[in-house]
Amino acid sequence: MHPPDVYLGVGSGSHAVQTANIMVELEKVFTEEKPDLIIVFGDVNSTLAASIVAAKLCFPIAHVEAGLRSYDNTMPEEINRIVTDRLSEFLFVTERSALHNLRSEGADSARIFFTGNIMIDSLVSNLEVAQRSDILTRLSLSPNEYSTLTLHRPSNVDDKGVLTALLNVISKIGSKMPVVFPCHPSISS
Repeated sequence: MHPPDVYLGVGSGSHAVQTANIMVELEKVFTEEKPDLIIVFGDVNSTLAASIVAAKLCFPIAHVEAGLRSYDNTMPEEINRIVTDRLSEFLFVTERSALHNLRSEGADSARIFFTGNIMIDSLVSNLEVAQRSDILTRLSLSPNEYSTLTLHRPSNVDDKGVLTALLNVISKIGSKMPVVFPCHPSISS
């Protein structure tokens, strides 16, 4: 694996702090590099930060995974999606519902391109490597006899009542089969 050409060194923080720090660092890079196009992916804070900086510096933006909507404005990702789509000149959508969402929001059809899903492409291109993995042996698991848990949405992890309810259900599942929980830090604003 090759190291990135540019490492911003931003780290974690609240959504506002992380986005602001990314914006400060990206402005330096974009100003020096003068790119012809900024391509952003998904709905994370770096997507929003890059889109805002590019728009303010008048660089065109292409958004991969455009048009996805949860219609839940309490999700930080939803705000990132909406703002990024609004600022982007090229909207690359991964599914038919995204086409509908963008059209219903008034996006010009000439800006919308149905491209398919890069996450599925990544899965397919890495499937052989994943199948050779020894992770099941290292975790003493058998195929099809465990479940995998991910928790990261603030609506699930920041509300004690919701998290408790989820953990109770997971505990019941865990009494029937192992639950693998590849966790990562979550810092809420």
